[in-house]
Amino acid sequence: MPVRQEELMTSSSPRITPADALEDFNAERKPEVSASTFRNYQYPLRQFISFCNDNEIEYINDITAYDLKKFKIQRQNSGIKKKTLQNNLSSLRVFIRWCENAGLVETHMHEKIEDPDLTREDEVSDVSLPRDRTKEILGYLRKYEYATLRHTLFAFIWHTGTRMGTVRAIDLTDYHPRHQYIEIHHRPETETPLKNKKDGERQITLLDGMCDLLDDYIDAQRHDTTDEYGREPLFTTRQGRISTTTIRKNMYGVTRPCYIGKECPHGREETECDAYRYPKAGGCPSSVSPHPMRRSAITEHLNTGMRKEHVSERANVSVDILDRHYDVRTDAEKRMNRLDDVQNLDDEV
Repeated sequence: MPVRQEELMTSSSPRITPADALEDFNAERKPEVSASTFRNYQYPLRQFISFCNDNEIEYINDITAYDLKKFKIQRQNSGIKKKTLQNNLSSLRVFIRWCENAGLVETHMHEKIEDPDLTREDEVSDVSLPRDRTKEILGYLRKYEYATLRHTLFAFIWHTGTRMGTVRAIDLTDYHPRHQYIEIHHRPETETPLKNKKDGERQITLLDGMCDLLDDYIDAQRHDTTDEYGREPLFTTRQGRISTTTIRKNMYGVTRPCYIGKECPHGREETECDAYRYPKAGGCPSSVSPHPMRRSAITEHLNTGMRKEHVSERANVSVDILDRHYDVRTDAEKRMNRLDDVQNLDDEV
């Protein structure tokens, strides 16, 4: 009886544990992908390694399609959302494909990993920061914390719809106040990669108010410091270039209702609420991270009448992804945004 090609390949392959295979995968992939993509791999793949240990799968070479199905069922039954499950399986698929290329598992094994069926509602996250809340926060920051790092970060993300990684990648020399724009560059060799690498490079127009705020921040609040590569970041702390953790903490902090003097919508007392303390601000159910802020900013751009193609270029997101994940306008808002186009139609009936 002829031996299958897959059997020939795996029979001569080294016997490697799932944990060792993951370690090798990480070593190869880390320099090749963005930091956020690499982080996103880690949790679901650690869950997969635990699954292998629990099911006495000693070597990655022994993985079967049924094992992959069982892992999907286990994650599905853990109570996670369908979209999270899809993301977990996507990470596993990348890992299994890597194992195929390394000759550790059968060819086409990654194709046996089936995504869950998602509805439109499953695919779209509705977490965003409403426009009225955004305006209230901006008003408070403008009055009480004008041109601080916190104020400037919040306003910049709202004004541009950029990602955290983009914000921290900007250097002082990338800002052109006279011509009112910011350059965005992919510089992985000095630890400021962009999510979409070279395709993420672009120039973003800034309006007068944003330039005035940036100018005042630079003049009065920015720490005049360099990073470990001798570059001068635009957004800085005393330690140098701002980190994504610091950006996230600042956004969690200012989006708590109590921060701007609003009554707690969750019935909590300040003295008993951990989230009232700034380092724990992310524990407030009403606080949001920079990503929902980006979603809100993109929606605001669309609501002002900016064409989707232009919003796509400005925020560095494809029109298809924009439609599925970032456009949270109501049907009424979409109708009103189309009004100018409709008024250009021939009205003779």
